[in-house]
Amino acid sequence: MILYDQENIIQALLQPEIYPAAWHVSSVELLQSHIALLFLAGDYVLKLKRAVLLPNVDFSTPQKRRVACVREMRRSTVYAPHLIIGIRSVRQLPNGQIVFGGQVGVEVDSILVMRRLKKSEILGAILPEADFDRFEVMDLAEQLADLHCKAKTFRTKWSYTDIQNVIKGIAVSLSDFTTFIPSQRLQKLTQKSLQFLARQAPLIALRQKGGYVRKCHGELLLSNIARDNGKYLFFSPIEYNESLDCIDTLYDLASLLMDFERRGLRRLANILFNHYLAYTNDTSGYPLLPLYQSMRAASRAVMCARKSLLVADKEKEEAQKSAQRYFNLAVHFLGLNKPALIACGGFSGSGKSRVARELGGLLNPAPGAVILRDDVVKKQMAGCPLNEKLSKSYQTPAFEQVVYDVLRQQAQTALSVGSVVIIDALFHNEKERKKVESLAQKMSVPFVGLWIEAPLDVRLSRVKTRKRNPSDIRNSEQLEEQLSAHIGVIDWHCINTNRERNDTIAAAVKILAQASIDVNEQKE
Repeated sequence: MILYDQENIIQALLQPEIYPAAWHVSSVELLQSHIALLFLAGDYVLKLKRAVLLPNVDFSTPQKRRVACVREMRRSTVYAPHLIIGIRSVRQLPNGQIVFGGQVGVEVDSILVMRRLKKSEILGAILPEADFDRFEVMDLAEQLADLHCKAKTFRTKWSYTDIQNVIKGIAVSLSDFTTFIPSQRLQKLTQKSLQFLARQAPLIALRQKGGYVRKCHGELLLSNIARDNGKYLFFSPIEYNESLDCIDTLYDLASLLMDFERRGLRRLANILFNHYLAYTNDTSGYPLLPLYQSMRAASRAVMCARKSLLVADKEKEEAQKSAQRYFNLAVHFLGLNKPALIACGGFSGSGKSRVARELGGLLNPAPGAVILRDDVVKKQMAGCPLNEKLSKSYQTPAFEQVVYDVLRQQAQTALSVGSVVIIDALFHNEKERKKVESLAQKMSVPFVGLWIEAPLDVRLSRVKTRKRNPSDIRNSEQLEEQLSAHIGVIDWHCINTNRERNDTIAAAVKILAQASIDVNEQKE
């Protein structure tokens, strides 16, 4: 609820003449959320905290709003360095006039002043675009993972009870908006969420004790991320409630995955998801992703619903529609899943990793398939960074056997919670191909084996020009050595990738469809 009328401050900040002449402000644009107002003034953005008291936000006094500005400024030095310029006071003169900054008059509120980013720099404004693809998403995943790695760890926060309270809090908040959020659907979503949480209680505890609960951004949306001189800025971190930013790192990631899904960008979400897991070696938490993504979407529904109370006319109608869309997305994330196991085998340079990657974003449930790659697992087990060459001491049949064992174990975990899994590996050994088929039978899920192939000269050209690829195969001698292996009988579907990429993927999709594997119909 709003405790204090800031209308006189809002109207004053909408006047260009209130700002310093050196800013050259000719017009002011206002953007609103349920807890803040943004004034776009020339080369600057001014953020005013709303005077609200909500279940998880207390901006009820000028002092508390100023503290929130200080906290956001401090947090932004980590997530968006050099973006925030400082904090200015809003003052009221004896004659009642509102002024910006200075020392005269009584301070009535505080403003966070930020450098204004170009629209072309903000991901939420530019996507989808051709220049933002795999490598850009990989950069995003790595920078986010590095931030998570450096963040402070909490081993008593984000407990089962904490998550339960978030779910119940969402339900209570949305129950005030039954005119556009049906109560029966809300009750059903809440029940499914709590049941999902109960099934994953042991994993919640393991991740809490294992150091995966950290001080996170808390509000990772594409509209809060910008590319600036080759680096990403993650602005507007949560500053008002530790229960919403001292969280599982995958809950932080889930906000971004949810936003990609909302925009119909499943392929990019899948690349982000799988590269983040590969880069961090965090393979334990993905069973929680359906719940985490659903909670993120439902939280956004709350925010949009609350915003609808603060705006009018078309803006009010759009806020209500946005709340409905987010709510439907929350339901979607906890929908019925159809797990399946896909194996992509073939010699180096055949294109099997490309096929796995492109299929990953076409498969349900969101954010697409869990892709498990032998080259990644090898380096994770050896403690070797993905971009460095693995020691020859690991090139043994015994180590290779352990790698395949780990791939199957991780696949079983993902399949058990309804994921579609793609194992991307050499599979040059007939016994390993049979073992992965047996895993699908054991788990009672559909199986498709794809044997990916291409002429030697094509494969050689590909491995020589690889970029950011964890495979250490780079020359003709290594490729020819693979040809000497006894691969046995190949009874998987053979796909030759020496053709247009879209034709290759279409052939693979057709095979999956014949096996009744659920393919996502989103178009990017």
